[in-house]
Amino acid sequence: MGIEETVIVSIEDLGAAAYLLMHGYSFHDKEGRTIKFEVEKSGVAELKRRKNEYLTSEFHRFDSCLMSLKKM
Repeated sequence: MGIEETVIVSIEDLGAAAYLLMHGYSFHDKEGRTIKFEVEKSGVAELKRRKNEYLTSEFHRFDSCLMSLKKM
């Protein structure tokens, strides 16, 4: 069995990036506001599903409320 190739996936939404970290994705690097994750090629679709899942999660709601308070 060979080692699966990994790819780097860039996420520009800090909240989504934090959500991915909470779900065990491996941080690779940060460039400006872009957070990069290293993921096996076969796991890219699952990472994208998790990123979209973030938008309907309680974590997203909390993050939105936090940002709203920050702007007051």
